[in-house]
Amino acid sequence: MREHEIGVTELRQRLYRYIKLVEEGNVIRITKYGKVIGYIVPAQIYLKNIMDNLVTQGVIHWGGKPLSPWAPVAKNDRPVQLSDLVINERGKR
Repeated sequence: MREHEIGVTELRQRLYRYIKLVEEGNVIRITKYGKVIGYIVPAQIYLKNIMDNLVTQGVIHWGGKPLSPWAPVAKNDRPVQLSDLVINERGKR
């Protein structure tokens, strides 16, 4: 991953080129009059930063591994589905 610094004007003129760089995993630092005003980062880096911040704040506890699928808590063994009941109730109004 590389970080590129560009001005707003250059970003406007060559947007497609910089989008390609982001798709390849690079970070784009955007400046206006020499002052950093924002970043364009790949989605996976952005999501990782969010998760890291939540762990640091103690909001979540996560070991970094993907979550395993979970089994449903309840099982409907009746012939009528809940969605059918909702549709019927909505039709009565």
